[in-house]
Amino acid sequence: MKKVTKSVFALLLLVVAGIWLATGLYTIKADGGEQAVITRFGKFVKIETEAGLKWHIPAPIERVEIVKCDVLRSMEFGYTTTRTGDQALKSEFSVNPREALMITGDESLVNTETVIQYKITNVRDYLFNVDNPEGTLRNAAVASIRRIVANHTMDQVLTDQKDMVQNEILQDLQEACDLYGLGIRIHQVALQAVYAPAEVEEAFNDVIKAREDRSRYINEARKSRNEIVPAAEGRAAEMLNQANAYKEKRISEARGDVENFNQVLNNYMHGEEVTRTRMYLETMQKVLGRAKIYIMDSDSNTLKFLPIESLQ
Repeated sequence: MKKVTKSVFALLLLVVAGIWLATGLYTIKADGGEQAVITRFGKFVKIETEAGLKWHIPAPIERVEIVKCDVLRSMEFGYTTTRTGDQALKSEFSVNPREALMITGDESLVNTETVIQYKITNVRDYLFNVDNPEGTLRNAAVASIRRIVANHTMDQVLTDQKDMVQNEILQDLQEACDLYGLGIRIHQVALQAVYAPAEVEEAFNDVIKAREDRSRYINEARKSRNEIVPAAEGRAAEMLNQANAYKEKRISEARGDVENFNQVLNNYMHGEEVTRTRMYLETMQKVLGRAKIYIMDSDSNTLKFLPIESLQ
C-alpha cells in the first residue's frame, strides 16, 4: 500500500512538474515585430527577437512580456473613439472638454482634439526606464500640446500655420521622450479638430466669417493684379520699344548729319572760295526760289511790266 501511495505521489509530482514546465512555453510571431523580454526575479535577463516557439524558466522564477514593436500605436487627447467605423457604420467619439480646452497665444479659448502616433523603438527602455510608460507619454504629450498651442495665435492653430504647429508639437514631444528614455519614436501629431467652446461659439463663427472674407478679398485683389499688371507691363514694354526706336533713329540722323558736315568741311578745305560761292548760290537759290521779284530803276521806282506769271 505504501509503495502504491509513493508511486501515485511521484506520478502526480511528475504531472505537476510537467504542467509547470509547460507554462514556460511561449511563441514569438513575425507579424508586428514582436520581441520577448525575459526577466528573472524582476531583473532584466535578455530580449528574444527570433520568431518561433520559445521556452523560459516558468514563473515565479522568470517572466516573459511580449511587445509588438512594429505596430503604429495611437493616443488620443481631448476625445475618445468609442466605436471604430467601417463601410456600414460611422465612427463614434466622445469629447473630453476638460482635456480639450486650451488657451492660445492671443488669449483665445479653443477646444483642441489631437492624436499622436508612435512606435516602440527600444523595448528595454520602454519597460524598465519608467514605471508607467503609457501614462508618462500621455502626460508629456498633454504638456507639449498645451505649451505649443499657447505659443501661437488662434488663426495659426486653425489654418495659417497648422502644419507648423503640429511639427513643433512632434519635435517637443520627441525631446521629452528622449529625455525620459521612453524608447519611443513619435511618427505623427495631428490636430484633428480645433473649435470654439459653446460659450464663445458665436464670436468664433464671426471670426471664421471674417477670415473667409479676408481670403476672398485677397483672391479678388490677386485676380485684379494678374489682369492689370501684365497689361501695364505690355504698355511699358511697348513704350520702351518706341523710345529705343526713336533713340536709334535720332542717333542715325545725327551720325548722318555729322558725316554730311564732315564731307562739306573736307570740300571746303580743298577749295574754300569755290565752296563758299557754291554754298552762297545754293542758299540764294533756295531763298529766292520762293520770292517775288520786282524790277526797279535807279531811282527806286518800280518799273511797269507785264505780269506774265499771273496770265499764265
